[in-house]
Amino acid sequence: MKGTKILCIVFILLSGVIFSCKKDDFTPPAVQTLSITALSSTSFEVVGNIAKTGSEETLEYGFIYNSTQEVGENKGIKVSLGKDAKEGEFRKQIRVDSALSNYHNTIWVRSYLRDSKGTVFGAMLNINLPSSSMGDITPKMAMSGDIIKVVGTFFDATINNTVVTIGNVRAKTVSVSSTEISAEVPSGIQASHGNSVNVSIKIGSTPAGNSSLQMLANYKDFSPKSGPVGSELKFTGDNLPDYYGSSNIQVEMGNQPINPTYYYSTVNVPFTAKESSDLAITINGKKKVLGTFTVTPPVISELSPESVYPGQAILIRGTNFPPMSDGGEGRPLVKLGTGSYTDVSFYDRNTYHYTIPDNVSEGDHSLYLKVGPHEVQAPRKLKIMGYSATNFAPKSGSSLQLINITGNFISGTWYTVYFGSIQTGGTATSATNLQVTVPYGMPEGNVKISIEFPNKRVTVPGEFEIVGPSFTSFNPTSAVPGTVLTIKGTGFVQNYDTVVKFGSIAVAPNSVSSNTILVTVPSNVSPGAMKLTVVTAGQSVTHKDNFTLLDK
Repeated sequence: MKGTKILCIVFILLSGVIFSCKKDDFTPPAVQTLSITALSSTSFEVVGNIAKTGSEETLEYGFIYNSTQEVGENKGIKVSLGKDAKEGEFRKQIRVDSALSNYHNTIWVRSYLRDSKGTVFGAMLNINLPSSSMGDITPKMAMSGDIIKVVGTFFDATINNTVVTIGNVRAKTVSVSSTEISAEVPSGIQASHGNSVNVSIKIGSTPAGNSSLQMLANYKDFSPKSGPVGSELKFTGDNLPDYYGSSNIQVEMGNQPINPTYYYSTVNVPFTAKESSDLAITINGKKKVLGTFTVTPPVISELSPESVYPGQAILIRGTNFPPMSDGGEGRPLVKLGTGSYTDVSFYDRNTYHYTIPDNVSEGDHSLYLKVGPHEVQAPRKLKIMGYSATNFAPKSGSSLQLINITGNFISGTWYTVYFGSIQTGGTATSATNLQVTVPYGMPEGNVKISIEFPNKRVTVPGEFEIVGPSFTSFNPTSAVPGTVLTIKGTGFVQNYDTVVKFGSIAVAPNSVSSNTILVTVPSNVSPGAMKLTVVTAGQSVTHKDNFTLLDK
């Protein structure tokens, strides 16, 4: 009896379970862990063996596994195969429980058998399960909505347990196999055109690796869809550029290349656009039509003023005018009647500034505006008035005499005026009056007055008589130096370059009025008889009598 108990204890120690050996006929069970084979990154097959079922009834047998070496009663994850245990090998394909903590692909496993006396275990084996891994991504550049393919080794991957993340945004998994995963690039990725983002794949809770994808802009739409040439169109879409100069982006309107502005987020409708044109974006050779833009024609609502002279400027106001200027083909042009188109200047929003050509004839003329693909007509004709000069007054006068000329003028405008061949000028004080002074130093006689208008030169009817100054008397007729001499006459120009000559010596007068000059007899003139001459406004008059300078 004593020897039997010793053998029982030895067997119990070897099996790792304590049994009470109350009966001499008790036989403990024996179980072995034979092998473990990896099936995938998350599954394995383990083979055990029941060497002996023992004398007691089997309550449960199977395997226990863990991600650490702590595998035993209440330690690890138990995979029960029931209680119908038979001697011989048994096996089980096991998928790693997703709740297993600190799982790093290493699995520890052992077989077990439990009866009413306790539990016996087989040896503990371990295995490193293979990892899923990512390879190349094609294409390497993509935009939202594109399908990318990732090659690699993907154990146990299914549509439902595969998570593809692109730029921190979950992508839609399109297809899955053990060697390739396809996914759709999502919207909402925070990256601008040309920037790279991270691509990661997770099979269940197991990462399969990381790679990178270069994002391309996905232009989806633009607005507005209609407007005048020059309109600014704003793009919407995903991952638009945040810098200017993206060489792999081309914008076209009606197959005509145009340059985007503001980092490729907007574009201006070219002045050469047709009435209806497709707007398309080409990125890396792939062309996409975003929609059709319709150019709306301009409408002229007002010409201001409606009556003008050649050379005068008007404002053309309306709606649907381009919001910007342009100097190329399709730029705004204006013509009157059957004349030729000429440039018009951008003045303000919906307003142009136009200078009437000098050679336009008098009369009512239709005004046409041509811009972009449209030509429109003003609702009312523009009246071109004729310049004229009909009369002047007074009819005679000396140099620097103020003359008023009547006719048709542009008030406030300076005009060139000729007295014979002598040029001067004056300003129109109203629409019917031009004020000018007789040129300095004009010789006596009759001259024609003519005016240089922008489109012609007009001679005023009649002749203007240039009248020189008169010198009627001086007093005293003789005097010593320092004496104040009084000179009488007409046509003296007050305070304007008037001098009195004593012989050849010129003396500035003390005062000048239109008919009286006061001058002091100079001391630097030799005594004796001499002529007195008045020079005023460039004209000279000499008295017939002599003045005698007395010696002190």
